[in-house]
Parts: sequence; C-alpha cells; structure tokens
Amino acid sequence: SMPYKPGSRVRTYAWQSAPRPKGQEARGRLRAFYDTGRWKRESAAFKRSHPICERCKSMGKIVAAQVTDHIIPYPIHDFWDQSNWQSLCKSCNNAKGNEDKKVLNEYKQR
Repeated sequence: SMPYKPGSRVRTYAWQSAPRPKGQEARGRLRAFYDTGRWKRESAAFKRSHPICERCKSMGKIVAAQVTDHIIPYPIHDFWDQSNWQSLCKSCNNAKGNEDKKVLNEYKQR
C-alpha cells in the first residue's frame, strides 16, 4: 500500500510560477494614488458631501456610500477631477469595477 494519497504531497522541488497579484495590486502603479494623503483626504470629504450610493439611489434605494469611485476609470480620465467622482456602496463599486475591466482592456488595446 502507498504511504500517501497520490497528489497529496507538496513537491517543493518543482518549479512554480510566482503568485499573481489579485485585484487592485494587479493595476500596479495606478494603486499609488490611492495610498496618498491627498486621496484619503479628498475622497473622505467627497463621501461626506455625497453620503448616499449613487447607483442604489438611482434604483430608489437609500444605502450609505463607502467608496469614492471614478465614473470614467483612471487612467482613461484624470484621477483628481472630482466631476468624474461618485459615491458608491461596496457592492455597487465591485459590480462597476468588473464593468470597468472591460472598458480598461479596450482602452489598453488601442
């Protein structure tokens, strides 16, 4: 009988590809703006003046905003242009992020 189930042992000697970054980290240096004091200050002030999620509001729901979102995703549009910002709840922001991926991929292909 075999001492191990086939495939149950981790082979430390085999080459493995580096773990791929997920989510925001995959966007590389774009992340840098989100870590600045300026972004933290300005997005917090924006959420205070726009406390309701825009997407939920458009569907007649009142949900507290948790995220400042770029309507036209950066880098297509200026990161700091507040006329391109909207307040969203986390679930609307995640849904929009998935839509933005398609937009960003088309933008990169140009």
